[in-house]
Amino acid sequence: MDYVFLIIGSLVIITCFYFIISPFFSAGEVSASGVETESEKLTLEQVYSAVNELEMDFLMKKITREDFEKLKESYQLLGAEMLKEETEGLKLGKAKHLAEGKKKKKDAEAEAEILRELKKLRQQKG
Repeated sequence: MDYVFLIIGSLVIITCFYFIISPFFSAGEVSASGVETESEKLTLEQVYSAVNELEMDFLMKKITREDFEKLKESYQLLGAEMLKEETEGLKLGKAKHLAEGKKKKKDAEAEAEILRELKKLRQQKG
C-alpha cells in the first residue's frame, strides 16, 4: 500500500515539475510579425486614450515637457495616419460599390439584349 502512495506522489510531483519547466523550453523566440499585428490592432480610440493619459501624466508632473511634446506629436501623427487610412478605405469601398453597381447594370443590359435576340430568333424559326 505504501508503494501505491509513493507512485501516485511521484507522478503528481513529476507532473507539477513538467508544468513548471515546460514554458521555458516551448516558448521559443517571439517573431517580429507578432509585434506588427499588435500595432495593427491599435484602434483610433486607443490612440486618443493614450494621448489623454499622456496629458494627465504631464499635468501631474510625471513627465517632462519635452517628452510630453514628443510623445503627443507621435501619437497625433499615428492618429492622423489611421484617420487617413480609414477615410481612404471608405472612399475605396464607395468606389468599389459604385463600380460593382455599374457592372451589374451592364450585365443586366447585356442579359436583356441576349434575351431580345433569342426572342427574335425564336420568332423567325417559329
